[in-house]
Amino acid sequence: MCYWYENTACDAWDTFMPPAILEQAFYRTIVDYPNIASHVKADSDGRMYLEVDKDNLNMPVYSDTCCDLHYSAIRESGYDLRKLPVNLSAEYGVPAPLKLVGGEIKQAYIRIIRFKDNSGVLVFASIGHCLIDGYGFTHFMNRWAEISRWLQKTQDSVQTQLPSYKYLHDRSIHANYHLNQTTALDTFTLDTVSSSSYVASLFSWVSPETRGRLFRAISQVLGHSCCYFHISAQTMDDLRKRVQAHAPKGTRLSINDVIIACITVVVALAKERASADWWSRPVPAAIRSVLGKRGEPKLPGFLTCVAINMRTRINQPDAERYMGSMVFGRSIVFPPNLINKESTDDRALCALALRIHEEVEATDEQYIGQLGYLMNRNPNNYLRQTFCYAKIRNKLITSNQVKFAHYGVDFGAGIPTLVRHAPHAFADIAYVMPASPRTGGYEVEFNVAPDVAQHIVGSRDWMRLVDRHDLHL
Repeated sequence: MCYWYENTACDAWDTFMPPAILEQAFYRTIVDYPNIASHVKADSDGRMYLEVDKDNLNMPVYSDTCCDLHYSAIRESGYDLRKLPVNLSAEYGVPAPLKLVGGEIKQAYIRIIRFKDNSGVLVFASIGHCLIDGYGFTHFMNRWAEISRWLQKTQDSVQTQLPSYKYLHDRSIHANYHLNQTTALDTFTLDTVSSSSYVASLFSWVSPETRGRLFRAISQVLGHSCCYFHISAQTMDDLRKRVQAHAPKGTRLSINDVIIACITVVVALAKERASADWWSRPVPAAIRSVLGKRGEPKLPGFLTCVAINMRTRINQPDAERYMGSMVFGRSIVFPPNLINKESTDDRALCALALRIHEEVEATDEQYIGQLGYLMNRNPNNYLRQTFCYAKIRNKLITSNQVKFAHYGVDFGAGIPTLVRHAPHAFADIAYVMPASPRTGGYEVEFNVAPDVAQHIVGSRDWMRLVDRHDLHL
């Protein structure tokens, strides 16, 4: 995640996010999050786990450096990370061993870059998803910022008490679901987990370090682009009301239902057009002429995976204090007749939003318990699902983080100018983020193939919702 801070007040080096304070606060925050100093281990059947060895802590990578680029230049580029002197995504996008840290997987990578003339700062933070999810990540970042502010006040002889919190990190909270054997999982989810996979078996057999190297190698050959779109709160609210007008009486669609429906449509149609472009090229066209219809890609439907925070859906009073990974994806397969070039009208969007609403609402404690039982029954199951998803071209993984306090991360110099994800290691992912409080609204981030990105920008229906965008091809 990238947190951008502009020094609009022209504060001095020792007052604008001072390096010593930020570093001291970071290591103090680890006391509240001890798993960040853990080692990744694997037992005899390939199941991975985290181990904290107090005599041999696996400390995260932390660096604070300056560069010759002025903050105004990065702002004018649309905050394009490729303008930086270091490739953050290539170095830290996948939890794989790095030569600079002795070949061991690190749980967290922190890279602070200070721009020319003290014009601004980028705080880049990456923490392994096996350790923490977006909910826990924003809590970590806000705790780090809170300690930084407290240290600065203490330095200025302002005596205040640092608030303390009781965070939970014990994964046994996952094992306390109430299982109801009458709750049935959907067929698609069962198929993704039960399908045998030699690749999944191979990845579960090798060491965590080798697994990380393999994932890194795969990610480096997959090209993708980042598109960032801002949608005003008024535009989104107006669209929700228009779509709501076609919903059955008594059903209230949320902003999340409607915005996930919108991005599902735009990505599905962009992928279809990009596929048509590919088949029109000379070599694919020649293959199609030989194979006939057998050469055409089969489109049985489109898969949207909606990330759901389990904390509010299980009967665990301490769930909201749990800082580990407690999110899972609800798979929704839309038939072809629901997504076509007419799907952008309000009535069609309502049909998609209703399906999303129903699936998300049906994700209760019993469903989560059944899924957790299934996934943990075999150590290969997580990898089976991962590689099953990887083979599906017509898919989109979505995560709505609008309610996460990303813009509360104030290290003492004010809230961030902008918060964005760094380019993800793998494509077909969309994030719905809160926009800056200064502008309001929503920011939608796409990590997709370059040809798909071009078709998203070329969608007139989608761009009518957008008031500004950055495209990093």
